[in-house]
Amino acid sequence: MLHHVLTVEDPKGFRNFLLHNMTYSMGRSLNNSIILRSNLVSRQHATLLAVAHPSNGSYFFRLIDGNLNGDRSTNGILINGKKRFSHILSHGDEIIFSKDTKVVYQVISTISSARKNKNLKNNAFDNSNYLTNNQQSNQGLPAENLVKISSLQTILEADLPAHVRETINQFTTTPELNPQPILELNLVGRLLYLNPAALNKFPDLDEKGINHPLLQELLIQLVPLVNPVCNFFVREIEFEDKVFEEIIHFMPNEVIRLHISDITKQKNAEAVISYQIHHDLLTGLPNRKYLHDYLMETVKSSEDPQQRFAILFLDIDRFKLINDSLGHHIGDLLLKAVSDRLKNLIQSNDLLVRWGADEFAMVIKLVQSLDAVTQIAEAMIQSLNLPFVCDGNELHITTSIGASIYPDHNTEVEGLIHNADMAMYRAKEEGRNSFQFYIPNMQEQSFQRLVMENHLRRALENEELIAYYQPQVDLASGKIVGLEVLLRWKHVTLGSVSPSKFIPLAEETGLIIAIGNWVLRHTCLQAIAWQNMGLAPIQIGVNLSIKQLQQKNFLESLQQIIEETNFDPHYLELEITEGIMMDNMQEKIQMLNQFRKMGIQLSVDDFGTGFCNLSYLKNLPLDTLKIDRSFIEYITHKERDRAIVSYLISLSHSLNLKVIAEGVETREQADLLKSLGCDRIQGYFFHKALPADEIEALLRAQAVTQPNE
Repeated sequence: MLHHVLTVEDPKGFRNFLLHNMTYSMGRSLNNSIILRSNLVSRQHATLLAVAHPSNGSYFFRLIDGNLNGDRSTNGILINGKKRFSHILSHGDEIIFSKDTKVVYQVISTISSARKNKNLKNNAFDNSNYLTNNQQSNQGLPAENLVKISSLQTILEADLPAHVRETINQFTTTPELNPQPILELNLVGRLLYLNPAALNKFPDLDEKGINHPLLQELLIQLVPLVNPVCNFFVREIEFEDKVFEEIIHFMPNEVIRLHISDITKQKNAEAVISYQIHHDLLTGLPNRKYLHDYLMETVKSSEDPQQRFAILFLDIDRFKLINDSLGHHIGDLLLKAVSDRLKNLIQSNDLLVRWGADEFAMVIKLVQSLDAVTQIAEAMIQSLNLPFVCDGNELHITTSIGASIYPDHNTEVEGLIHNADMAMYRAKEEGRNSFQFYIPNMQEQSFQRLVMENHLRRALENEELIAYYQPQVDLASGKIVGLEVLLRWKHVTLGSVSPSKFIPLAEETGLIIAIGNWVLRHTCLQAIAWQNMGLAPIQIGVNLSIKQLQQKNFLESLQQIIEETNFDPHYLELEITEGIMMDNMQEKIQMLNQFRKMGIQLSVDDFGTGFCNLSYLKNLPLDTLKIDRSFIEYITHKERDRAIVSYLISLSHSLNLKVIAEGVETREQADLLKSLGCDRIQGYFFHKALPADEIEALLRAQAVTQPNE
């Protein structure tokens, strides 16, 4: 059987609604079936209608903006980020009513043995919500015969829920006809009346009287609460694997009337729903909502406010690359394998959570020192560095971990989570496969990053980006035969911002697409300007971002730029990285072939630093291979680096590829590369990146090019 569930998150917290009626109104008015507790939503914001499936007898729900009279809400509704007037809901749909109110719709199946499953930690029968009955009456009883009694909830008559009011009013004058058990007793506990349903359902009730499980602790709970205003109460009793709801009416003649309902099936369903709402279906781990509730309870119930615990956030580095290249099936298998490996590294009283996507969180209790947390984090990193085998694929991953400590780094749950998350992203920025504690200035650094992003968004329109050009020198002739475009950013208040800071930020925010198009157009225009000055055409290399190639209209945009600037594409070289090869390989090869048909040259940049696979070299339509500076730096005194460079040069020449060595800074490096057969070099030994006017001067003096020593 399937259950339809709405999880509502509004300013007053989370609530779950099990949908079983045909129509629900939703809004801030108290007359709605589902009240949204926010002043930002409309009084009647939306309507939920059950629609029967024409063939299989099941049903689904349609959400309509406004009411059935055609009146729309003020804000409208966003479903999965898109504005809708009417929408048939699917499992996982997220509905936004306002900036502080959202709803998630889920369809979940029943587990028949839900209430007996020990893993259902979040059901309503958590011991913290229940009182055990009189200890003497429980002594010597088997565990399954113990009685669990909820605390007594007072209800004002005006606030009686509809189902409670219906139960009380139904057959009040003729309780003998009521199919639900009804009984009455006085304040000393003597039974005054049992209707036929009560006698049939509980045949030992008359004999046991006040000692029957249904009545245990009733007077002890009830008498202190009774007053002229409050005379309705509700509690739940569990015994013999059954759960009963007791609606208790303290009547004017000091008679206590109980209306009893068997709610076992409802509680089973609620237990299943609660489990699935609080757990990740893929890994079986608790989810972020469970973590939030767990931390709130941990902080609230802590006897020693100075007792430390740690929150660790863990993220799998470059997980998207695995998903995109090998498929989501392999990605899911990897996530399950990672969760299994992490489970073996935490103590029984600690908590492991899947936060979402490729992120996990851990709560480490009873932290004695920061060193202990560091050891745990390092053990996790080392464990996850070991290979995983997923459906025949051997996978190697790294991970970044951040931690915050209670109460050192914050005493609020949201602050602790936020700080651990910031520390994790700092670990990524520091090179991945590492661990970082939260430090107070991370908040300031995050703010500065946000400021930089805002400035970067205006950099193009304010003409703050400047193209520099680094010469590429032919080792045989010593002349400049090509240029690589390198971007610089000069801001009025930030000053000169390093490309290592703003290029990753542009990639992350998507600004790289607009910036990349600007660089292409500016490069073509500059090349035409040099030619108009009488300089010979020269090949210019422009770096391409993965995000640019992922744009469906990129080829069209490139053709438009070349046509509008009247630039000869034979003098344009597009530089790609190895990462591009891992994502939709065949699609990328087709696009690169189209570049070649246009006459554009292609090179692979920073070769050897990414997911290097030599088989890609024979499949890709390349002209040039650029050896990364990390192999050149120690080439003169590290035999292994020299051997790698020598092999790459020989391999490239056998594939008819030119070779450019990057980062050449000394004569010794240049002479050695020349002896190994390298074609071209670029680096500070000849020239650093220069602005356009200085490049013009160099090209005019081409015949006297000399190295800078």
